[in-house]
Amino acid sequence: MDYKIGYYATSKAGHDKGKCYIISRIDQEYVYLVNGDTRRMESPKKKKKIHIQVECSIDRKVKQKLNNNCKITDDDIWEALQRHLSC
Repeated sequence: MDYKIGYYATSKAGHDKGKCYIISRIDQEYVYLVNGDTRRMESPKKKKKIHIQVECSIDRKVKQKLNNNCKITDDDIWEALQRHLSC
């Protein structure tokens, strides 16, 4: 599975099962998930990679900021998730 910063991810296990997030950081065994509301950039949700379903898609505004090495804010994350969930 391909894990990349900015990709959408849905929790498959735990009390947050079914909730949608955006990947903010990745390490060997874990991903760190944010939603711009309850899970902000400064306190992401640490989740094992096997407990998420990754969608290999990224919001265009988030992608643009990542490509330009700009800081991604909680508002950017929140807006991206709202656009994604309204589809």
